[in-house]
Amino acid sequence: MGCYDTGKSKIIIYTCSGCCNEGEISDKVGRRLRSEGYAQCGSSCLAGIGAGYPRFLKAAEQASEVVSIDGCRMACAKMLLKKAQIISKSYVMTDMGFNETCDSEEFITYACKQIMGQS
Repeated sequence: MGCYDTGKSKIIIYTCSGCCNEGEISDKVGRRLRSEGYAQCGSSCLAGIGAGYPRFLKAAEQASEVVSIDGCRMACAKMLLKKAQIISKSYVMTDMGFNETCDSEEFITYACKQIMGQS
């Protein structure tokens, strides 16, 4: 599933995508969730939200659910959405057990199952 509206899902995912391992894993979890059909990016992105682009803000506001996936407890994705007055269901990869010794593929599978099972 790409970044377009298929009509199947109104869940939009925003990931922190920072350059550290935690940001990388949050991005990969978000991409896996989208590819498995759990959610879409919905013509919106976190940078566009931060820039205040009306089209991106409107997409988030119209979503049935907004999910933020952050790598660490700084929760930059969640906080950026909050500044834009968008409330998200928040997941933090380090709180879910991610650390530098984890097998990335195993953790991605685990995190996706946890996120899909809780929504």
